[in-house]
Amino acid sequence: MDKIKAQYLLGVVLSGGANLLGMGASLLTIMVAARLLSQEELGSFFLLLLVAQVTALFGDIGFQNTAIKTLSQLQADSPEFIHTARYLLTIAIATSLLACLCMGLTVPFLTSLWPSPNFVSHVGYIAPVALLTTGMQTVMSLLVGAKQFRVLSSLSVGIEVLRALFSMGGLFAGLGISSLLWGMIGSRIIGIAVIWYMLPLLFSIQLRHPRSADFLKFGGWLYGCSLVSVIMVRTSDTILTTYMGTAALAVYSAAMQVPSVLQRAFESIRPTLLGYITAQNSTYKNPQITLIRMMTALLAVAATGLIALAQPLMTLLYSEKYEAGIVIMQALSVWVVFTIINYLYSIILIGNGQSKKAFVLTLPQLCTIVIASGVLVPRYEGFGAATALVLTAFLGNLIGARLVAGDNVSTRHLLTTGFLRAAIPLLLFLIAAASLASSFALLCGFAGITLLLLMAFKAVTLEDCKVLRATLLGMGERMSTLPSRA
Repeated sequence: MDKIKAQYLLGVVLSGGANLLGMGASLLTIMVAARLLSQEELGSFFLLLLVAQVTALFGDIGFQNTAIKTLSQLQADSPEFIHTARYLLTIAIATSLLACLCMGLTVPFLTSLWPSPNFVSHVGYIAPVALLTTGMQTVMSLLVGAKQFRVLSSLSVGIEVLRALFSMGGLFAGLGISSLLWGMIGSRIIGIAVIWYMLPLLFSIQLRHPRSADFLKFGGWLYGCSLVSVIMVRTSDTILTTYMGTAALAVYSAAMQVPSVLQRAFESIRPTLLGYITAQNSTYKNPQITLIRMMTALLAVAATGLIALAQPLMTLLYSEKYEAGIVIMQALSVWVVFTIINYLYSIILIGNGQSKKAFVLTLPQLCTIVIASGVLVPRYEGFGAATALVLTAFLGNLIGARLVAGDNVSTRHLLTTGFLRAAIPLLLFLIAAASLASSFALLCGFAGITLLLLMAFKAVTLEDCKVLRATLLGMGERMSTLPSRA
């Protein structure tokens, strides 16, 4: 068990580090695009990605997380692992092709809903981007199941760097939005080809499996989770674009780039974390409760810094024409804290085999985001969209604490109060930042007050720092004893 734990800890470190490098390349690409493209063009690109993401999700049918959970319990060189991996990959690609075909039938509706010339002229890119995204995510899941963490991290960095090089090269050559889309397509083709070369046994058509009914049942709930989660995040984008146009989406999406660094960093370790929880067959009685509380506190500290730095970051990264996104970035900095903890609740439920509960967690949030976006976006535009996300994720954390704790009242109380201790200072800071015509110096002052409140509410304690330090030292010792290839 200690060896397995050390392998997954190594996977977390490698995946997180690789994703940070990849995010740097991606952020650099958006910085260049914000200066070389108009807001309407950049907004159309983000809109195309939105549709491609939804299409990819329809094609996934929950098999990405199913692959991680199932394969993490098998030996990577066993016939059962190879048979299962082939089946999951085959079904995922087949359903993705079907989703792309269905999306093609909706093109007339999409172009009438969003008649922007830049969107209409590039709508043909949606299907290949969606298909390659599903394929890339699925084969990455196979690598997690096989515990090939070094390969996974290297590919993650390589794909993002290639995407950045292709995209920026096209931007400087004057190819516009097409360069960003071709960057995504080209880098994913190369990434899948590399994995195919390294693990050819996994790339074979397999249409039957003795546990196919179990996969579809478990994956069905996960599919529902993923579908509702994407709808929750993208409802605000869709309403914002429909009401305000692609230029407003460009400002909103640019403001989301920096806060989403935290989200993407967590997403990069999410498959490894799911595999670890699955391998442990753990329950709420394990140290996951401490992990949730400590992550909430650490993320709250990070969000405090982002709120204070939003003003210089927006103008530095995207130029003065994106100043309207400052308050949006501040709200999204709070949202990303709430939503990562929400994801963590979902991972614990899925890892413990409670995929139905993970789906139930998303339903009240779906209702909240639809209502909140419909009310707030027409009045407050991008800030209204971000506020709707904050309210939705806040509710999700309260419900997640209830589902993870089950009938254990003390655990539920511990999770709820731990979240509120971090959430209340953050929300107060956000209200102050959004309400006042504040300077950078004043925001720094408010950030200091927020940090003091986090300590006063015991969201962050000295004991946490000691535990974190001991954990990191222990992780280093375990990794030093691992073989060269995990």
